[in-house]
Amino acid sequence: MRTMLTCAVIMACAACQQKATAPVPADTTADAQAIENAAKAQLAAIAARDVAGATNVYASDAVFIDDAGAASRGKDAINVTFTGYLADPAMKLDFKLGRMIVSSSGDMAYSVSEYTQTYTNPTTKKPVTMKGTNLCVWRKQADGSWKLAADSNPAGPAQSST
Repeated sequence: MRTMLTCAVIMACAACQQKATAPVPADTTADAQAIENAAKAQLAAIAARDVAGATNVYASDAVFIDDAGAASRGKDAINVTFTGYLADPAMKLDFKLGRMIVSSSGDMAYSVSEYTQTYTNPTTKKPVTMKGTNLCVWRKQADGSWKLAADSNPAGPAQSST
């Protein structure tokens, strides 16, 4: 009798437990579009040589890695890097946004893009053009916006511009 009573109690407890509801999947299409919009706004700010607009897309703890592999860590250092970059009169950036992959949880994403950049070589003082690949890691913020957590820009060999 005791065994039957124990089984009945266990079954009653099991029946009372609520089943966990599955989490609502992230809207990765909307997230990818929001990130693309942020990237396009940054590219427009770069074209306008607007440092604040070009860097407001970075998280406070972000890292920006330039074409030579030098890392700027944190928003202040990234602002300094972009101030110098955008002051170069030869600076020109042709950036082709690539594929965006958003995590199924909707809190992280990455994109891989291609770019061509012209800048003044600090040694020769002549314009050079290079092609490279950009890898961005995006992180969703508490307010729902997307910020760059990491932005890496390895380049191929520089070529003299004529």
